[in-house]
Amino acid sequence: MSRREYPSDQSAQDAETGSTFLAGIEFLTGRDPNLGSFLLVVGMVTCVFVALFQFTLPAPVSHLLTAGVLAVTALSAVFGALFDRFGYFEQVVPSTTDSSDRPTGGKPWVPVGKQLAPLPPLINFDADLRAFSNMYDGDLPKEFDPFVADYLRLKTNTGNRATIASDLRADLNPIGTLFEDGSEGATIHDDISERLFRYIGDESDHLTLDRVAFYDEDGSATNVEAINNQLGRVELRITNEGEAAEVDAVVDLYDGDDTAVASRICEAGIVSPGVTKDLDAEIFVPADVERAVATLRSATPDRTVTSA
Repeated sequence: MSRREYPSDQSAQDAETGSTFLAGIEFLTGRDPNLGSFLLVVGMVTCVFVALFQFTLPAPVSHLLTAGVLAVTALSAVFGALFDRFGYFEQVVPSTTDSSDRPTGGKPWVPVGKQLAPLPPLINFDADLRAFSNMYDGDLPKEFDPFVADYLRLKTNTGNRATIASDLRADLNPIGTLFEDGSEGATIHDDISERLFRYIGDESDHLTLDRVAFYDEDGSATNVEAINNQLGRVELRITNEGEAAEVDAVVDLYDGDDTAVASRICEAGIVSPGVTKDLDAEIFVPADVERAVATLRSATPDRTVTSA
């Protein structure tokens, strides 16, 4: 039985619409453009028309037409800035060559001549692509081409990674048809899909609280209820599999009626991609506390951290 297909989400549909629009203006910008070349062309065209009007037409007609040209130039510069903001000048244009001209062997997912933007572990699929490549003796089938092309975009772009991740999840559809349920390829395929789904979803899912441990005044590990009405310590471990994030760890203390009686906020600061950060903080545990719940939340820059 072939693998199931994953429907693309709304972000992928929006990205496809945007790509269609941008493809329609290539007659102005050329293929694989950049902002500098776009502005250079606009400037050259402006100079030609201004010179033409000034030297061939009498005033005030020449002045009016020149003002119109300058207005169009200013508008073009605004559009150029918008295209740059939306990532049009950064996108990698996929090759439209025949399948017989496809590169074979090597590592096609490694950008050549491009500046890399480090990937967080959640969306770093180099090891997965190596495993797929080994299955095909180093020559990936054409079904991998869309995924590899968008993965290259992901590696060289930090401005719209969520949209590119949506594209990647849609690109998995043809790859899924290559593998039977339960096979090694199917397992890798499903793992990539789940990681992309996590990345596209709530950013809080990118961080995990791996360890919460309490210690009494003597430094001995113990349960939180054993530190009642005493000053103890709490140790926490935070792991970030997504993009860099500034977070706090919050420890809430509850009594036997499940009522929150105290809270301790521990600043973690900025946790970089792939980094595990350990926190150690003092915590006063009021009487009647029976359990503790630790969570992560986005930090608020103007907030003052206090302990209960």
